This record gives sequence, structure tokens and C-alpha cells, in this order.
Amino acid sequence: MKNKIATILLAGVAVMVTHTSCSDQFLQDKRDYSVFAPADIFSDPNQANAAFARVYADLIGRYNSPLCGADVLMRQAQNPNMGGQFSYFSDEYGFGNPGSTGKQGYYSGQYSKQVKAGNHMGNPVYWNDPRTGGTNYNNVGRYTLYPHVYMINNYIAQIDQYGPDYPQEDPLFWDKLKGQAIFLRAWLYFDAIRLLGGVPWYSTGMDDLPELTDKSDRQDIAYCIDKICTDFEQAATLLPDKWGSNDMGRFTSVAAKAMISRVRLYAASPIFNASWDNTGSTRWQAALDAGLAAETAANAAGYGTSVNDINTWDQAFYTYAAGAFNPEAIILIPKNGNSNFDSKYSNSWEALIRPQVIDGSGAGIPAPKQMIDAFPLANGKRAVDLNGTPVNGYDPEKFYRNRDPRFYRSLAFSGCEWTTGSANTRIWLYAYKYGSQYRYTDGTTGDGGAMKKSKAIVWKMSNPNVAKGSETYAGTDIMEYRYAEILLNIAEAYAAKGDVSNCMNYLKKIRARVGIPSADNYGLGAAFANKYAAIEACLHERRIEFAYEGKRPWDLRRWLLFDGGAGFDPGIAGANGDGLYDPNLAWGQGWRIYDGNDGRPNYTKTDNVVTKLGYSFPLNGYKHTGEVWGYQLNTAQAEEADPLEGNQARKDVPAITRNMSDADRNAAFDKLDAFYASVGMVTEDPVGGTMGFKYGMDSGSGNADRDYLFSFRGWYYVYPLHYDFYDPAKGNDWLKQNAGWMYANANGNATDTSIQNGDYYYCLPE
Repeated sequence: MKNKIATILLAGVAVMVTHTSCSDQFLQDKRDYSVFAPADIFSDPNQANAAFARVYADLIGRYNSPLCGADVLMRQAQNPNMGGQFSYFSDEYGFGNPGSTGKQGYYSGQYSKQVKAGNHMGNPVYWNDPRTGGTNYNNVGRYTLYPHVYMINNYIAQIDQYGPDYPQEDPLFWDKLKGQAIFLRAWLYFDAIRLLGGVPWYSTGMDDLPELTDKSDRQDIAYCIDKICTDFEQAATLLPDKWGSNDMGRFTSVAAKAMISRVRLYAASPIFNASWDNTGSTRWQAALDAGLAAETAANAAGYGTSVNDINTWDQAFYTYAAGAFNPEAIILIPKNGNSNFDSKYSNSWEALIRPQVIDGSGAGIPAPKQMIDAFPLANGKRAVDLNGTPVNGYDPEKFYRNRDPRFYRSLAFSGCEWTTGSANTRIWLYAYKYGSQYRYTDGTTGDGGAMKKSKAIVWKMSNPNVAKGSETYAGTDIMEYRYAEILLNIAEAYAAKGDVSNCMNYLKKIRARVGIPSADNYGLGAAFANKYAAIEACLHERRIEFAYEGKRPWDLRRWLLFDGGAGFDPGIAGANGDGLYDPNLAWGQGWRIYDGNDGRPNYTKTDNVVTKLGYSFPLNGYKHTGEVWGYQLNTAQAEEADPLEGNQARKDVPAITRNMSDADRNAAFDKLDAFYASVGMVTEDPVGGTMGFKYGMDSGSGNADRDYLFSFRGWYYVYPLHYDFYDPAKGNDWLKQNAGWMYANANGNATDTSIQNGDYYYCLPE
């Protein structure tokens, strides 16, 4: 089988496109390797390096940006434009934004929704490679797991066979190349298990290589986690802690240790660990040990040294030149800003977040009210409690005042000045009436321009050096893994182990880095009441620190925050023709992973992960609120254009920039307050308000779309195998289906959970 794999896959390796870290040449070089034998390729380090680059390009190089990627490793959390994507089920932005004018129809709570595998969404990555092109359900090339695993394994085997015969000036050259391949394989497997549960495992060891007739069983989660971490540990022994300027962005030993921290934390979380609530959990201890080891390695190598206030925090996302060491970037995804090259290797985040008034085509990403309110106050204290009620003097009407320093680097609102290269553009965000329709002032036109908007839009990670017209081909590198994540991983592991004091110490480190005052433990209070309060504080800090970086959906998933593990089924609760249901009745209904069997707790509506963390409701039943500012919403304007464009009070508002001082910002806010008061501006929730539900963030123009509520079903925490896998003609009938899904292509509905007969359980006790 090894020789057969080599024969088949070397053709793939042979046409690989170079993609080294920070050089345009690395991205653009192409060479035809189809006439080369393995010995030819691996006798030349340049060719061997180029051969690996194709795998890197497919799996990492096409990674675009948070919420806007196309890669196999992170696309489920980051690309909202693929139908039914899990990324829509986050509290960071509302449905239909970006990439769609209407809400997503998946999980809408309609009574007719069925539970058969693969019914609700486009099929995710699976481990088999379909045999034909075009017509089968799952043939998406680089989106399949094992063809890439085989290619990487073959590459490692060829290095072992040929590399030592060709010494290089760098005596560790082959080790470093091999280490990168092992790192990538481990990352690929990790992505597979957090999407799909346990998988068959094949490495380069002869005892792991499958035969053509092999029917390898799915491994349990603990086995897969250990194998993944073993790979990362081996990679760490082969890789440097930093690379030189010509190779910046390649995987490092520090990145490998940081990935072990991420993997161990995921494995200790409730999605995979039925013993998560035990402070003596071996998985939480492993997560803590891994986090501390990653921190030690990162500190020794000089990581984590650049961020010491909010300006350096902000600038870490965009100020480092190609080839420069960025101490905040544990894993850096280099991007190419050459418009003559494939845009898939550029960073299109700028095109996504800039409103149309700036770039002529974008719409921006409106921030839901819940996300606006989530940011702490300037002193670090909460603006709202766990039920969303304002506390500590927070005024939602003047949401922009007295906020966490990260707020002003993450969200933009009326009066803010957006820098685009050498140009500056003021943005104004409010609705007004024209005829029988509503308009909006962000540059979008027509009635649809006022739909699903917000009084604030995403500003985070905007690179002020990207000029207008260059948004699609921005060369801004992406920090996929930041130093801050290591600190927050450690904090969470301490919290779960019941060591709330050390948990707080690490949360204080995060807050000190961004300039939150040290009084009252940086706003965290005297002490956490218990481990659950400490865990919730960690998850909340991650929500703020990593806002819009594509991390929140994974946190929601691994902590089961959609239903707390107690089940949630709106079909059982009942749904009317508008897709509405009773969230109170739906919670605790239907299929659930925490069912009291096989050592799992028996979670109920009143006792589950969500309630233990102090929430009175899960994310299900939640509806994004898209509050907007409105001007004379009951009075149609004579002209379609912005009626306040020439208003003197508006002109008197100083430009609000990301890096202005607190004193200057507050002075600008005084003028903004005066402008709004002078024209009678109001805060409007279109749903149930003057504008009407069709303008609401989680609503649409038809009755079936109005007043949308989350209804993420428990079986979607881990994706199924497609039911066609169990067609005998496909030859996959020995594989177990994930619990909560179906073996058969039946037409059961959400009221009948007995047909959910999958028997692969990913959540088991230690």
C-alpha cells in the first residue's frame, strides 16, 4: 500500500505550488514536477521545499481572514458564505451579514425540520475521498481529510528515505521540513475531530498504513487527542522557536506547544469530556500543563513582549512588515497584496468590514446590541449582567461612553473616522424615511440598505495602510493564534480545576496588557464565587479579547452553550407558520448528548452546563437585536440623500479615531451627544418599532422569516457521516454513525428521536 500511495500521490506532490511565508516569490513560483521521480525531488532542497508548499497552500495559504476564509482547517468557523455554516450561530454578528441579504434558513425552528444525516446543511469535510468528480455528494478536493493525510505521510516518508543522502548547509534542514509536515498533519487531524468526532488514524509508521481493503474503525476521542499531541510534541523537537525574516510565518516549536494547549483544552471541555465538572479531571490537568509549557516556551523565545497598552494591542494586527517578527503572533498566516496574483492568497477582511461609503461595494458587519453591550466598562466591570440587564452605571443609549479600551479598536459608530491609506472618511450610521421606505447612511442605497443594520459596525483588525480600491488584495498578515490565547487557555484550566486565584491572575494579565486600570483586580472584583463563575469569566474574556477573530463559535460549541447539553428541540415545543416557537418549552427536549448513559451526567433544563455557569438561558431562543439610530422615522424626507449632511452640529463633532486620547474622545462624545439631542435622534429596534420587523437583524421581509430565534440542535455539535455512506455500494458500512444522527436515509421528523440511532459517542467520562 505504501508504494501505491507513493505512486498516486506523488503526482499531486509533483505539481505543488510554492508558498513560503512572507515573500511574493514564494507565493508565485510555479514549477512542473510531473516529470520528476521522488529521488529527483528530494535530492534538491529547493524542490523538496516547493513540493511541501502545495500542501501548505491548500490547507493554510488559502486561509483568508476571520469570517471570510476558504481553507479546510478553519472554514467552518470563518466563512459565512457557505450555506448553513456553523459560523452564523454566534453572538458576534447577525444573520444575513455578511454575504447574504436574508437570514439563514437552517435551524429556524420550523416544525418540519428533519433529523436525517446531512439534511440541513452542505456536507462538511469527510474522511473518504469520493471516487468520481462532479456528481457525488462530497468531492471537494482539498476539503477531504485523508487524501491530504496520505500526501503528508508520503512526503515525510520520502524525506526519511532520501533526505539524509543530501546534506545541506543547515544541518537541521530536513528536520525542520519534516517538522512542518508533522505539524500540519496534526492540525488537520485536530480540525477533523472537532468537526466530526473520532476518526481512523494513519501516520507514517508502517503499522499504521492501511491496505486497500482495510476497514479501519473510528478511534475514540482520547486516542485521537493523544496522537495529535504526540505529533505536535515531535514537531516541537524538530522546529526552531523562531524563523529568520525570509521564512517568517512557518510553523515553530512554540506554535506546536501552543497547539497542544489548544487541543488539550478542547478535549477537556464538556463537548468531549463527560468528567468536565470534576476538579480532579486528568484532562483539565493536561490542559493546564500544556498551557504552562507553551507559556514558558513562548516567553523564552521573546513572544508576548510587544503588547503593553491598547495601541500596541491594536497595532499588532497590522503594523509588522513582511519578514518582521511579531511577538504577539504564535501562528501567522502570511498574505500577499499583489493584485496580479490569486486573490485567495490575499486578505479580504478589509473588503468585508469597510462600509460602502468607504470602498463603494462593502456593507460592513453590523454588531448586534448584545455584542455591543458585552464589552466591559473602562474600569473593567461588566456593562450588563448575565441576563443582559445594564449594571454599574452603563447607559445603553450612550453605549460609546466609558468603555473597555478594546471597544474603541473593535467597533466603529457615528462620527468615527476610517483611515484608508492617505485618505480619511467619516462614517455616520442612522436611518431616515424616504417615501414609504427607509434609507441608511452607510453608503448602501435603496430600502434594503436599512435592513439588518446596527448603530455600530466591526472595526477590529482594519489596516489603515490599505488604500481605497485595494481591499480585495490586501497583504495584511493574519494572526491565527495569538499569545493572548495561551494566557486565556491557562486561566480556563485553572478555573475548571477550582483554582480561582490563579485563574484571576491570568485574567489580570490579559487586562493589564490593554490598559484597563488595576483597581479592584482590573474590574474583576475581589474574588470569583466559585469555579463556575471563574469559568464564565474566562469565556467572557475570550469573547471580548478574540471578538471577530473566528474563535467564539468554537467556544460556543465546546462548552455546549447553545443548550447546555440538556437538549433543545423547537419542533417538539411546537412552531407556527412564522417559524416561531416557545424557547422555554423547547429547552430540555429532544436528543441530547448528556443523557445519563455510559457515565455521562443526566442533564435537564434546570441542571446543565449553561445553568452551572450562571446563565438563566442558553444561546438557543436568543435573537440578535439590531438597534439603529433613527432620525424622524415617522416623517418622510423630501430628498433621498442624507438629510443631516449639512447639519452644523454634526460638523462640529470632531473626528473619532481609534488611537485618540481618552480626553479628546470624551470631548468628541460631548459634541456627538449634542448633535443627536439637537435633531431628536432616537434609538430604534426595528422589530416591533416604527420601522417594522423586516428591517430587524434576525428577521426578513416575509412572515416565515420574522422574529428569528436561534435553535441550534444538540446533534450538530459534532457533524454526521452522510447517510449515503451506509449504502452498501459505497463500501463504508462498517463505520459507526455519530450519536444523534441516523444510519438510514429515512424521512423521520424532529418529533421522533428514536430514529437517531447513531452509536458513536464522542462525549465519555475519563
